[in-house]
Amino acid sequence: MNSNNENYLGWLPWLFTLSFVLITFLPRSVDDTMFMDGVTYAAIARNMSEGIGSFWRPFFAHSFWLPYDNGDYFSGHPPLQFGLQSILFRIFGDTPAVENGYNLLILTGYIFFIVKIWQKLLGPTSPFRALDWIPVLCWYAVVIVYYSIPNNFLDSTMGLFCLASCYFQLVYLKEESAQKQYVLRPLLAGVCIMLAFLTKGPVGLYPLAFSAIYAISTHPYGFPRAFRPTIIMLVVIAAGIAGIFLHAPARAFMATYFNGQIVQALLQKREKAGTGWAAHFTLISELLRNLLPHLIACAALYGLSFGFKWRIPRQKVISENIRLTALVAASGILPMLVSIKQYPHYLLPALPFVALLFAFLLVQRIEFVMVHRKQSITIALSIGVLVCWGATFRKLTSIPPDVHSANAKQLRTLVPSAATIGICHELFQRADIHANLQRYHHLSLSTEISAMKYVLADSACLPQFDLKRDSIVKLNGNYLLVIQNP
Repeated sequence: MNSNNENYLGWLPWLFTLSFVLITFLPRSVDDTMFMDGVTYAAIARNMSEGIGSFWRPFFAHSFWLPYDNGDYFSGHPPLQFGLQSILFRIFGDTPAVENGYNLLILTGYIFFIVKIWQKLLGPTSPFRALDWIPVLCWYAVVIVYYSIPNNFLDSTMGLFCLASCYFQLVYLKEESAQKQYVLRPLLAGVCIMLAFLTKGPVGLYPLAFSAIYAISTHPYGFPRAFRPTIIMLVVIAAGIAGIFLHAPARAFMATYFNGQIVQALLQKREKAGTGWAAHFTLISELLRNLLPHLIACAALYGLSFGFKWRIPRQKVISENIRLTALVAASGILPMLVSIKQYPHYLLPALPFVALLFAFLLVQRIEFVMVHRKQSITIALSIGVLVCWGATFRKLTSIPPDVHSANAKQLRTLVPSAATIGICHELFQRADIHANLQRYHHLSLSTEISAMKYVLADSACLPQFDLKRDSIVKLNGNYLLVIQNP
């Protein structure tokens, strides 16, 4: 692409890409609605900031909806994200702006590292370097991404540390031999892997394979040259794990986490994506389902190339990077297939490399179209920006209220903070109730309703109460607060 085209279109594709991102991210950042996992993690972080629990003994509530992770403290996941968010809660107070602001930082970090990796893989002289908006658009166009990033998932934070580790390794591997005596970047890469591990466990270790995969994919780099950064990273991780074992509270927490989460998941005694051998491939089917737009875009552009007989020979650097990104994405996904506890957001750490893979598959044809159909592309992108902002405005003006967060806020006027209230047995397993009542009013729940003054109920369990004696307050979503009078 010549410089005139770059200057003319450089800002417009980025404007479209960022406008596309805001369609989902902005509306989800101004309401109090998150998936219950994210609300739970925010509640733990808020509690930690208030001195309720500590870094190695995170505390959610005196109740939990699952039969596991329900001990004296929350041991379902390592505590790093809780600790990071607790710092923000200390600074800004107990406000939803903390988790929303944190999600914005995570989003910005992903965009930064995806762009930097794209530019580093292509090199300073590549004509495709200026098309760094393509991998960002490919990444955020994955349903899992635009659903998960505003939802405060641990996988988002872990994935960002994994991406940063791969970037630091890539910078080191791209350096001239004379510069490789400096070990700062492999050290940083190892630190990032350790941070990923402390966010969500062993799945954050996959960047250890990046240097070896780069050596395999890039001719004539040579596999032995990947040993040094890998060894440095292993030393950093070993030092981090040793530090954990030497610190008694950390050692106790990680032992509880490992036995209760990792071992039980491998033994198929925790949550399950399904049963039988097919459950091991849930993530693969979810990945393919989420990549339908990308596959359609590839089919369309390659079909146009064939139909119009465009001569676009694939460059060597593009082929190498296709192999690299495909193998790195696979290294982040395939190990998780061992367990049948699989949810779509588990794919988040690998999705930047899936996006980079499709960006490399598409970039030459997109560049060809932008050069030869500049006016049409300008019109299309301009219309796209307007459509994106129209969709964003429509979402902002029609945000549906969240029943559970609204009920939690209503209970502030009815129930003392940090109390334990009763809940009908049939409602106890509803995670959204636990998460929102704790996040927005510090409430714990108990099914021992006879001993509780306040009980959360619905119409199905009202016969358990003396309606002539007890008071009934209507809440949102057909829920009721029963105030039992002696």
